[in-house]
Amino acid sequence: MEDLISAVNQILDILKGNNLSFITSIIFALVPILLTVISIILSVRMDMQNKTLQKMIADRDSRNQTRQIILEIYNAYFTGFRITSQAKDNIEDIFISDQSYYKWATDLETAYNSIAQMYNQAKLLIRDNEFIVSLKKAFESFGALYHSVGQYIATGIPSQMINNAWQKIYTEHQIFYGSYYLLLQNRSLYEEFRKLCKTTYTDEIQKNLRNYMDIVDTNEFDDQFKKYISIQQL
Repeated sequence: MEDLISAVNQILDILKGNNLSFITSIIFALVPILLTVISIILSVRMDMQNKTLQKMIADRDSRNQTRQIILEIYNAYFTGFRITSQAKDNIEDIFISDQSYYKWATDLETAYNSIAQMYNQAKLLIRDNEFIVSLKKAFESFGALYHSVGQYIATGIPSQMINNAWQKIYTEHQIFYGSYYLLLQNRSLYEEFRKLCKTTYTDEIQKNLRNYMDIVDTNEFDDQFKKYISIQQL
């Protein structure tokens, strides 16, 4: 700005004088003014571009942060789906031994806590009613499964059913308690054992399990996530 003022004063001095090289002097005096004006314009332009770029970077970082949160939510629900897939349409396969159903119940509890945490986090951060409703539906469905399994185990019936099944198998086929390897060698015998472990409780658990899988194993459920995790160029 000082260069601009100095150049203007120089032009005024020239106009007051009687210099033979008047035009040349004017040209030389205008050059600093033009350069200063250009410098100001470029500076303003660069400042605007920097602000635009900074906003784009901030928006990108915000999208990336949101994408990471959405992926964590999806992973929690997918983990629940993976655990339910271990039983799928054969829940009795889980309840043929104390070890298997205790292990499965523990995995269910871990998944349920994770899904609950992610669902509550989504309610706080995401302003998308359709998405939240979809998450809530799946969360409540998994909760129904988790609680039905816990209630069944708490009755002590699963262990009793297993003991009764082994007693029958031993009486009729002379296979000792816990000989799962021998049991698995005979498919018809294994199916008989499974049926002996079946109860109205396992029917309810199977129903809840299938309901959760039917909710999350759909394109509609995945599409709720896709609109947030698509990669965009800066």
